[in-house]
Amino acid sequence: MGALKMVVTAALATSSLLGCFTVPALGTQAQLPTPAAAVAVAAGCGWRQTAQQLFDNLRSAADPGGTRLRDSLAAAGAGTPAFLAGCADTAPGVTGRNTRTCPSGARPYFPKADWLWSPIPSGAKLDPSSTAMAGDLASGDHILNTGEFGVALVNPDQISASTPRSTVPLSENWGGNPLAGVKVPVPANLQIPPGSDGHVAIADPTTDTVVNLWVTKKTGTGLAANWGAATPLDGDGREHNGSSTGAGIARYAAVVRASEIAAGTIPHALFFSTNMVKPGEVRYPATKTDGSNMDGASAPIPEGARVQLDPSIDVDTIPGISSGEKAIAKALQTYGAYVGDNGGARMAFIAEYAPDSNAYSQAGLSGDFVALDHIPWAKLRVLSDWSGGTQTTPTGTDTDPSTSSGAGSGSGSGGVEPSAATCGNGQR
Repeated sequence: MGALKMVVTAALATSSLLGCFTVPALGTQAQLPTPAAAVAVAAGCGWRQTAQQLFDNLRSAADPGGTRLRDSLAAAGAGTPAFLAGCADTAPGVTGRNTRTCPSGARPYFPKADWLWSPIPSGAKLDPSSTAMAGDLASGDHILNTGEFGVALVNPDQISASTPRSTVPLSENWGGNPLAGVKVPVPANLQIPPGSDGHVAIADPTTDTVVNLWVTKKTGTGLAANWGAATPLDGDGREHNGSSTGAGIARYAAVVRASEIAAGTIPHALFFSTNMVKPGEVRYPATKTDGSNMDGASAPIPEGARVQLDPSIDVDTIPGISSGEKAIAKALQTYGAYVGDNGGARMAFIAEYAPDSNAYSQAGLSGDFVALDHIPWAKLRVLSDWSGGTQTTPTGTDTDPSTSSGAGSGSGSGGVEPSAATCGNGQR
């Protein structure tokens, strides 16, 4: 394990690998002259499989650091058949060789989700009703759900050959079971958020699938849920069979992660629920809507709509703003946020449930429902579509206003029940 810490430390120093391969926090870093030396002194399949995954992820490395690291791993034997000899189904880490390389732009999951990863271009067009919708969004409370209504994330590196697997029974009868036959890995240390939504998202590297669950409960070594969906880990993060959120945006996507708050950078768009969701209108990337305008706002906003914080604001100069609020505000300026669910707050952003981490408190985001009062909400604007009208909305998308709700009560909603009808537009 010590050798693993050393090489992972070296690997994370290369920009080609960042975002492509994740590992748990490793603590104190030891010193070793080269990655090749670390491989030479390491023992056990767990390390060799990790080294092989690093090697594969760096296949298309373009920067000198990434190339040198890959060459060092190759010199130690990574990439050869003998390197993993005898390791099948025995290692505590990743099972076998993972040959999926880091996608273009170093997108660690859902690489086809341009809506999630692409920055908002300059000159983006605003929705004709932007002023009215943004004005209603600016009123009321603006929070980050880190506790009761956060989402438990299980990343690929947390799944091993020994992780128990089982099917997940779903209690709602909203059509065919979207998880029929899917055996979901459930780590023993999984902690489910205690709120009524029970959001859990599990990224399984063995099947290259993300399973997203709503109202999740533990049952022995497995799980049960009210509803959910599965979507390809290498897809676009939109649900088309079952659902885990009102908009059909995968629960694994657009979540504020504890590691991102610790780093001070959120490299993607965000997800929020609101009590002013417009009924009967769906915008890409949403695949459906559960909109009900719970608060009776004069200018409700449709699910799938993308909002942006005025990028001309110098966030760093706002008096009293915490480092966590800065990270969120800058993400809102660069990538924006999507309306994804009904909820009890005016704007409730979804965050990773990480009760054992101090990342949120260290960044000034203490509590379950963290007030984001220093962000200038009066400076929001609503884009004309997911790209602000600067790119064509992808064809073949589910934007039929008659699309009915499938599931997802919304973060902090206090259990608002979704419609019993389902349109087959699943996931998250």
